[in-house]
Amino acid sequence: MQRIQSGRGFERLQRLVRQQLGHELATDQSKPQSQATAANAPVEFSQRHQQLASRSGAELDIQTGYQQLSLLQRAQRRERMHKERQQANLEQVMRLTQDYCPEHVASLEVDPDWFQQYCELVLNISNPTMQQLWAKILAGEIAQPGSFSLRTLFLLHQMSYKEALALQRAASLTCRVRQQDSGHIYFGYLRSPSVWQFLTGRSKAVLNLSQFGLTYPQILSLTELNLLHPSEIESGALDPATPLNLWYHQQQLQVKAKVPGLVLQYYKFTPMGTELLPLLSSQPNSAYLQTLKQLLSPVLLIE
Repeated sequence: MQRIQSGRGFERLQRLVRQQLGHELATDQSKPQSQATAANAPVEFSQRHQQLASRSGAELDIQTGYQQLSLLQRAQRRERMHKERQQANLEQVMRLTQDYCPEHVASLEVDPDWFQQYCELVLNISNPTMQQLWAKILAGEIAQPGSFSLRTLFLLHQMSYKEALALQRAASLTCRVRQQDSGHIYFGYLRSPSVWQFLTGRSKAVLNLSQFGLTYPQILSLTELNLLHPSEIESGALDPATPLNLWYHQQQLQVKAKVPGLVLQYYKFTPMGTELLPLLSSQPNSAYLQTLKQLLSPVLLIE
């Protein structure tokens, strides 16, 4: 999705923001600076503990403990800080959405109930990378209402940053049979018994996906999140007379079986996983594609 700040998409975003926040976005407002450097700097345990306590609204004074404020005052302070942090999260996501606003949008308006649920979920998203992902979702929904189901939003809200990285790695290995089809991660093949198998001694081959950054525990995690189907899937037997067109990111591949009875093995994304794939800034893994071609070359002609 291209970064654009003008056009009908931005105007629709401004209307949504007015409804939710009561004011428009300031287009020239600078974005908060990243805290990644500070987060990665080595700190003492007590210092890290104090930082987390302060963020929670229950900051502890080493000398006086909690004695400076009453219990009620401390509770009120914590609640106020919580509300301020939620408001800051929501406003930051709205600002980030400006970067992805499309020039042209569908005639349908964003469903108000969907947008209300979206805002409630965004309130507690503080991780900058996850905020970017949520901003892309809103921009996509503005462009084409109905693109993202509430079930997908609830699922994404439950995902940790680590799980989002696993999904991004899976996306980098994804092929499509048709450009609008759900994604497949190919990892091997099977072949029915034949004289060819007897002569070569090889009826199947499997690729270890962990060498390309996608480990088996990550696959299980994505399965538990209902982003990948729970079992490995086998294609129907490929017809040697009929070529199969695949898209690996923007690269089109035409494959044709060299032998009869050939079956490809892959992991398949669920509908919710398919909804999230276009939002991920994943790059093609050239090492994976080259290794996959080598694995399949005895049984597939790949052009």
